[in-house]
Amino acid sequence: MTHYQPVMFPVELTVERSYLKDALRAILHTVLFHRVFANIKPRDMDILDLTIPIIDDPEVDKLVDEKITAFVKVVDANPQSKGQIGIMFYEKRTKRAWFTSTSSEVCWEQWAITINVVTNINDKDKQRSIKNMEKALSSLFLSILRTVNERKDHIPPITTSDGNPFPYQIVIPTASDTWGSMFKRMLDTSASSSPII
Repeated sequence: MTHYQPVMFPVELTVERSYLKDALRAILHTVLFHRVFANIKPRDMDILDLTIPIIDDPEVDKLVDEKITAFVKVVDANPQSKGQIGIMFYEKRTKRAWFTSTSSEVCWEQWAITINVVTNINDKDKQRSIKNMEKALSSLFLSILRTVNERKDHIPPITTSDGNPFPYQIVIPTASDTWGSMFKRMLDTSASSSPII
């Protein structure tokens, strides 16, 4: 059996604490907008002076909001004000034998997102931090767009017209996890026991 190695895209951003939820929401939605290959309805999201397209779907919004809430708890408990979150995309594969078939999900792409959070007390530092964050977000969105447009050769063929052909999962490492151990654990975990959408 060959072991398939998914493509990983690292993302890192420093955000002002008051914009943490909005910045993370924008990043998650940006990746999902460009990697969910289903018939989607777009809508705009504004963050600072930027407008980005996101998926207009209550189920996606609910999942993203749940993960943001969990992420904020992790960051608030971390003395270094740093957190990590990942998005993993899967291909459904079916193996057929004489009279049986088994399905499995194979991860083909991972987005490893690291967020560094700063909290500025005085207004001058806060305004400078927000301006820097706005430039960094703009650059990050362009980088994600460039990546999804240029790096397509690892995407499996779409073999169904039923909804989203590639399930995905948003994951947050536990306190004892590193990126590598978390992604390895997620890859080794049976897809049936993992909440994959």
